[in-house]
Amino acid sequence: MTNFELPGTSLMQTYFETLGFHPEQRNGEAHFYKYASVEEEYKTLTQGVGCRLLPSALLELHGKDTLDFLHRITTSDLKSLPVNQFKKTIFTNEKGRILDRVSVLNFGEKQLLVGNCGTQKKLFLWIQRYVIMDDVKVVNANEQYAVFEIFGPQAKSFMTLLCGEQCKELNNNEIRLLTVEDFSFYAIPNTGDLKSEGKGSFFVIALHPFAVRLVQYALQNKGIFDFGLIGEDAYEIYRIEKGIPAEKELNDLFNPHEAKLLDEVSFTKGCYIGQEVIARLATYDKVQKFLCGFLFSDSPKLDKDFVLVDDELNEIGLITSSVYSISMQKTIGLGYLKKAFILENKILKAIGKNSKQEISVRVHSIPFKE
Repeated sequence: MTNFELPGTSLMQTYFETLGFHPEQRNGEAHFYKYASVEEEYKTLTQGVGCRLLPSALLELHGKDTLDFLHRITTSDLKSLPVNQFKKTIFTNEKGRILDRVSVLNFGEKQLLVGNCGTQKKLFLWIQRYVIMDDVKVVNANEQYAVFEIFGPQAKSFMTLLCGEQCKELNNNEIRLLTVEDFSFYAIPNTGDLKSEGKGSFFVIALHPFAVRLVQYALQNKGIFDFGLIGEDAYEIYRIEKGIPAEKELNDLFNPHEAKLLDEVSFTKGCYIGQEVIARLATYDKVQKFLCGFLFSDSPKLDKDFVLVDDELNEIGLITSSVYSISMQKTIGLGYLKKAFILENKILKAIGKNSKQEISVRVHSIPFKE
């Protein structure tokens, strides 16, 4: 069994530090939270084209049994995933709860898993737990690759400026190798959470030396485009406005039904871990709560996480993420609510998990719209 090794400082991180940017420690995790002001970065995201270094969990798998193995332990049908295509799938535990939501990239001789931030060790150990006689080897790939998201209304045009005809007409699940000058990288369309963005949103995966070259090239050749680096603070506003679930919404407190991710669950393939529970919830209509949005009556001072209660103070849901929306000029949040209470504009009481502050919130559809 290969031991899990924590990644050191990556070449990409070192490069950003030479530009004067430094990762900030929050809640035990170090990320690039801002490169400029949050307001500037948000404007770039909503009016131009942003480039975000994803703080992803990256695992590289080798072995002739890898796709069959992943097919047997995750929710999607992966057995026949073609080479140079990708598919989203969910690792679930025996209770059908979410361990992580990942993209599986099939490069033929190897497969790359791109998961949420901070889940590398958890996924690594989970995979190792179920590898028995299978020809599957897994290693941490964060030191080898960097993953970027290129998004915003100008993203498609900007990618065409950088790469020419190479990035046009990417098929929904295609992985395409693009070359600029003397370096290459992979581009895939974002077909998951930003469906409204169509083919104008991309994920880019590159070896760290080429990732540095790509960012340098983009900054030097942005032309008339409003192109900029996007930190986690601005992205958090953007993702909650778009209704995109992240680590706080995708964990072992919730299942794929509740997270509204059934597009990434196969109900026709054979057994996988958690399959019986997920199938039974669908068959007998037993799903009790769903992901939805919340609009705060006032800006909370201390908490970002809240418990939702009814008039008798019975718990009916959770607000898992909240942020002040620049465009709406109100605090908004994502969370889970019992389905009996999911009525547009319904007023509920929220209690801060730590401060016990009480505040009124209104149920809101996602994505948020003014």
